[in-house]
Amino acid sequence: MRFKLTFFYTAIFTGLIAVMFTIAYYLLSQDLESTATTELLERGSALRGYFRFEDGKPVLPAGEGDFEIAAFIRTASRYMQIYDLESGELVTQSPDLNILGFSFTRREVDGISKEPALVKVDTDKGRFLFFNDRLVGADGHAFFLQVGEPLEPSDEALRRFARLALLLLPLGVLLAGTSGYVMAGRALSPIRTMAKTAQDIEVANLDRRLPLLHNNDDLDRLARTFNDMLDRLQHAVSEMRQFTSSIAHELRTPLTALRGEAEVALLQAKSIDDYRGLIGSQLEEFEKLTRLINQLLTLARAESGELRLDIRTFDAAALLDDVVETFLPVAAEKGIKIHFDAQQKISIDGDPQWIERAVVNLLDNAIKYTQEGGTVWVDLAQGPHDSRIEIRDNGIGIPQSAVAHIFDRFYRADSARGKEIDGVGLGLSLVKWIVDRHGGTIEVNTRVGAGSSFVLHLPRGAGKEH
Repeated sequence: MRFKLTFFYTAIFTGLIAVMFTIAYYLLSQDLESTATTELLERGSALRGYFRFEDGKPVLPAGEGDFEIAAFIRTASRYMQIYDLESGELVTQSPDLNILGFSFTRREVDGISKEPALVKVDTDKGRFLFFNDRLVGADGHAFFLQVGEPLEPSDEALRRFARLALLLLPLGVLLAGTSGYVMAGRALSPIRTMAKTAQDIEVANLDRRLPLLHNNDDLDRLARTFNDMLDRLQHAVSEMRQFTSSIAHELRTPLTALRGEAEVALLQAKSIDDYRGLIGSQLEEFEKLTRLINQLLTLARAESGELRLDIRTFDAAALLDDVVETFLPVAAEKGIKIHFDAQQKISIDGDPQWIERAVVNLLDNAIKYTQEGGTVWVDLAQGPHDSRIEIRDNGIGIPQSAVAHIFDRFYRADSARGKEIDGVGLGLSLVKWIVDRHGGTIEVNTRVGAGSSFVLHLPRGAGKEH
């Protein structure tokens, strides 16, 4: 990337410099040519005014009386010649022009006199610019006047400029390439640091993060994005470790019990009743394992997105009434009362099966953690923006330190870890998933020894996007 950036920067810089030199060369040549043309026109027009006719032929005064006029005439007539247009004969020619070998026949004079006032001629001594004009005497006799000026100074200036450009262009390209390489290295240095840090991050040190320059630029945003990804990855790995540890813990207990019972039976059981009791006890453990595996599969399919919501409008009061009716025998067996009184029909937009699953899990927990003689309340209400389902009990409650973790998989508060209370800590995780998929929230209010309250807030039109 560093080489590509340097090459790209150098190529653009080279192109810009080349275009600038080309434009400058063109503008300089046009300016020099315009200057030469203007000077020649002014010089030729001024020189024409000094001619006098003697014996019918044009001549220039010596200008002895005025030094400036004499100097001008000598300079202006350095490259000058005059031809008689009638005879085609050469009347006068300056020495410098004679050296160039300028001599025309009568036909050539007639042709030249008809050309534009300004013409360029290439000679062995370089390029010349000539001003063509006519001189007419008092008797009407016409002469052809040609005054020239060498373009060699202009051409030499252009050549020097070109040589300077050819010298400066490689130096500029070299300087641009060097500076571009250094600047690209500095710009990419944070990326190399990020790459090195990313290479050093492993599962064992997921708490490391990419460094930030605090410039609020694209590199900082890239580093923050990677750090956010590492946060999610660290959280996922932590959950996976907890998940694996929890599975091992939950599976070890029933498997150990099964193994112990089998060993005892082999050593002590002697009758059919003994074996029948063993098999009955093992069936209970198998039921726990089956329930655990089914809950794991359901939660795994839910979190992987395999389970879809069937959103429709349903009667929430009727659904809660059915759930309460199902749990009445279970609650009565423990001496617990369930109160549910729906004053009006309230409709909810959602998946009735999953909402029922969430209510079942919460009601099951409420009955489990409520002592004999306690009460469980099920309330349904309609707010201005959402529907509210509350499951409340006066049971053992949840420690405040555990409230933040009760929706984690396999988490069970210490007060709930007695063997007399069945469960593996997956019910509330599934409730959280159901409510999240419906776009709702869960409100938890609890106090140890006073009971707990779980309130499901389901917005109107909940889950319609699924």
